[in-house]
Amino acid sequence: MLQKINQKIPVIVKFCSEKNILPVKLRWRDQEYQIKKLAYYHKFRQGRILQHIFHVTDGHLDFRLRFDSEDLSWTLEEVDDGNTD
Repeated sequence: MLQKINQKIPVIVKFCSEKNILPVKLRWRDQEYQIKKLAYYHKFRQGRILQHIFHVTDGHLDFRLRFDSEDLSWTLEEVDDGNTD
C-alpha cells in the first residue's frame, strides 16, 4: 500500500561520477534500508531550486526520495509495499 510520508531522513549516497549520485542506504523509523536498485530518476526546478527525485527499492519496499539541492536535505516522500489494499 502506498503511504505518503514527507519526512526528512538521513541518506547515504555513492558518487558515481562528478555529477551523478546514487542513494545506497536510508534510515527511517529507526531502521536502515539497503538500496538494491534505482528504478527511476528525474529532476525538476521548483523556482530556482533543483529537486532530484529517486525511485528506489530495497527488494521489499519501494521508496520515493527527494534531494533538495539548495539545503542538501533528503525527504522520504512515499513508501510502497506493493500491496493494493
